[in-house]
Amino acid sequence: MNGKEAIIDKIIGDATEKAAQIAADAEKQAGAIGEDADKEAKEIIAAAEQKKGAAYDAVLANSAVVANLDCKKALLTAKTELIGKVYDHAAELLRADKKKYGELVGKMIAAAAEDGDKVRIRKEDEDVFTKAFVDSVAKKCKIKLSLDKEYAPIKGGVILVGKNYDKNLSLDLEFQTLREESEAEVAKVLFGE
Repeated sequence: MNGKEAIIDKIIGDATEKAAQIAADAEKQAGAIGEDADKEAKEIIAAAEQKKGAAYDAVLANSAVVANLDCKKALLTAKTELIGKVYDHAAELLRADKKKYGELVGKMIAAAAEDGDKVRIRKEDEDVFTKAFVDSVAKKCKIKLSLDKEYAPIKGGVILVGKNYDKNLSLDLEFQTLREESEAEVAKVLFGE
């Protein structure tokens, strides 16, 4: 081998050695980058799992709160409906005793009627609040009353139709007032509250 070839072989040998070193360094660096990437990916996955767990717990807790509120709301609605049925039943019992019902409404009319009022009844009470009934109340009050030809959309009682304004003497209004005054006591009897 002559001097020229020796120099070329030396250059090629050095270059090959240098290339092998660069490749080894690159492979080492790629391995380190891969390990770092794996470590970072595992940290991201762990953080995501932790967030997922926290979100699941939050959704579960919120669902429990909403379910509890819905349950309380449904129970309150049922209790309110039951209390309403108690008052409706009381009105039915009052209307069932036609004599007492007539006496009560007669007293209500006598206390509120004005000369010339018309007594408007509900259709179902035609047999209780007759023309004769209205005439007898008018006679006791020494005023002029008449039985109105129209019917009132009420659960009981009457509406006094006046020249300037009407007076609501319906059981609807009376029992609404009674309910406002006594609902807490009724709830205590029914539910022990």
